[in-house]
Amino acid sequence: MATYEKRTAKKDGHITYGIQIKVKDYLGRDKFVNTTWKNPNNLTGERAKKAAIAFGETWEAEYKNGHTHKLSNASFNQVANEWLRNVKHRVSLNYILRSEDCIKRMTEYFGDVRFVDLRAHEIQQFITYLNEYTYKTITAKVKEYKLDEFKESIKANGGARKAERDGIISRPVFYYATHGEPIAYSSAEKICNLLKISIKEFFEKIVVEKGYAKETILKYQHTLSAIFNYAIKNELVTSNYASSVYTKDSIGGRKTEEAKILTNQEYDKLLETLKLADNKLDNKGQPLNLIWETIPLYVMTQLGLRTAEVCGLKWEDIDLDERVLSVCRDRVYTPKYGVYDRDTKTAKSTRKLFISDLLAEKLQLFKDKYEELKKADKKFDKRGYIFCNVDGTPKFPQYLNYLLQKYLLEANVTVVSNHKIRHTWITRLITNGAPVNGVAQMAGHADKNTTLKIYTHFSKDVKASQELLTKYL
Repeated sequence: MATYEKRTAKKDGHITYGIQIKVKDYLGRDKFVNTTWKNPNNLTGERAKKAAIAFGETWEAEYKNGHTHKLSNASFNQVANEWLRNVKHRVSLNYILRSEDCIKRMTEYFGDVRFVDLRAHEIQQFITYLNEYTYKTITAKVKEYKLDEFKESIKANGGARKAERDGIISRPVFYYATHGEPIAYSSAEKICNLLKISIKEFFEKIVVEKGYAKETILKYQHTLSAIFNYAIKNELVTSNYASSVYTKDSIGGRKTEEAKILTNQEYDKLLETLKLADNKLDNKGQPLNLIWETIPLYVMTQLGLRTAEVCGLKWEDIDLDERVLSVCRDRVYTPKYGVYDRDTKTAKSTRKLFISDLLAEKLQLFKDKYEELKKADKKFDKRGYIFCNVDGTPKFPQYLNYLLQKYLLEANVTVVSNHKIRHTWITRLITNGAPVNGVAQMAGHADKNTTLKIYTHFSKDVKASQELLTKYL
């Protein structure tokens, strides 16, 4: 609907009308367009006003018909990438990378189809395609009758520790191989090249065909739904055919194996293993200073930090006198961008935590050694990262995965991921009576329901779970 502004020239009283209409640009933002009715017949009063309105109505219709939406003929790929460009400033880099992968896969499926031509049927067909899609994983397992010979061959070549020091392969991989567990085929090839043995002679090749897990299919559905919401906001389409209203009965996918956490006994056993490592001596009776390895694991087990938060910790974030640790940043790795610092996951992830007696003792021990090496080495890295090498340079974030696996294996407990140590910490606190609200704040969860879901998923105590849900929900 146009608006009109009457204008009268001071010099001769000639009447004109300024006309303005509101339209949407291709990003969905309000845009005002103006023109002027110049009164060619020098009309006055109501006659001038009626003529201006008639002109304005015709001009508005012609303008809107002649200025169609810039994305009205765009392909799915164009609209999807326009959406991603529009949200990049407010989402994490990991979200962007996941979305890029999803868009690439969806573009391959939809081809050059116009976005406006996509309907519920096409989206459901895509979900069905994901449900039915299969891919192959190739692993290798040492043949049972070759296990003893395989172990002897490892010893003859300096053992797993030497291979790890040389950067060839990690000890956990050797552990799995020598215990008859499947390992990646590429790892088996590296081991055989190192030992100069035949992979066909020692390893059984295992090819497994898998379908996507339900979580993977949901990732595509969520991305597609976000793209549709963007298109609706920009008046390109009127319905979100990727929303759960249309797709909830179509999502399939295999169920993933239920993840485990450490039991209280296993948690205690891991801590004991870390403490023993701190006191280990080398062949000459000198301390091995494994505190450089164990300190990030103490932080994880005592404070439930995320991997990225542990890697991002600096000495400036730790006040041992006040016994306070501040979580201020994440340090992450992505194949596309390498290693970099970023803001914490959410606003509530930036938090201050109390340092326990055990953690304070270990941090002080580590700091003394850190300062000693810092004074002795002029090239020592001064950035102050806690998770670092002996020259102060920050360790590669993925190395923390290996360290945890190493000490879990030494403790002879369930091998879990870094994030499941966090879930262990949450479950342990709530089981021991800590209030959910307090645990949620310490964990840096934006919503206490997230904390409850973790606890109720892993808790074996059904009655305790029921009481918490009744009390806090």
